[in-house]
Amino acid sequence: MNKVIVPINAFNRFEVLKKGQTSFIRLIADSGAYGIEIRRELLSDQDPPLNQIKQVIAQYQLFTVYSAPIELWKENHELNKKELNEIFEEGKELGAKWIKVSLGHFQKGQSNLIELNTFLDQHQEVQLFVENDQTLHGGNINHLSSFFESASEQGTPVKMTFDAGNWYYSGQDVDVALSKLAPYVEYLHLKQVEDDKGEFITVPLQKDGSHSWEKVMNRFPSEMVKALEFPIEPKERTREFIQMIMEGEALTCNS
Repeated sequence: MNKVIVPINAFNRFEVLKKGQTSFIRLIADSGAYGIEIRRELLSDQDPPLNQIKQVIAQYQLFTVYSAPIELWKENHELNKKELNEIFEEGKELGAKWIKVSLGHFQKGQSNLIELNTFLDQHQEVQLFVENDQTLHGGNINHLSSFFESASEQGTPVKMTFDAGNWYYSGQDVDVALSKLAPYVEYLHLKQVEDDKGEFITVPLQKDGSHSWEKVMNRFPSEMVKALEFPIEPKERTREFIQMIMEGEALTCNS
């Protein structure tokens, strides 16, 4: 089952800013993708208004995710309500069914999940996702686990985006993250991270069985939605990587 999404930040940043995110929609559709992830930080003057981007995406019948680099909880542990309101309005203009943010500074006992519940009740047509980012606070397993456990207890309708590579940047163990957070995951960001002379870099996926992206992918049902979040150069290789994921899914189903 093809449930592969292509985030716009997989492509060359300078080309995206110069040509606009809309210019990549047809390529993504022609590559056989299930959906597209529009990135708020890459919107530029080259992009039309969000409702016009929505119309172009609709022509190709792509599922839409809207990713915004905001933190759900501010440094004082309060809900980041102002920016949350902004991105949900933008996401609706875009026609996004999913909106993805980072955790931020959640603190059990101080962060008000009832306030988040009230907000999400007003936006039931959109699913909120929280991703492990590359920061020491938003990419911390214990912080994320505390948040999702508390959200589960409160009935907060939030799900997790599990980024297979970000754990390296935040100094966390992928296996521990899988064991603690798997029940909350419904969206995977697949990337391969390597140590380049003491510095972590994200590189294209490779098929040799020794990297965490495959281990992460195989930990979840094959029908789970997956995103290709690594440099795709040239961009015409997008179809090749989508096929790689689909072949990996088939192997999982047959094993």
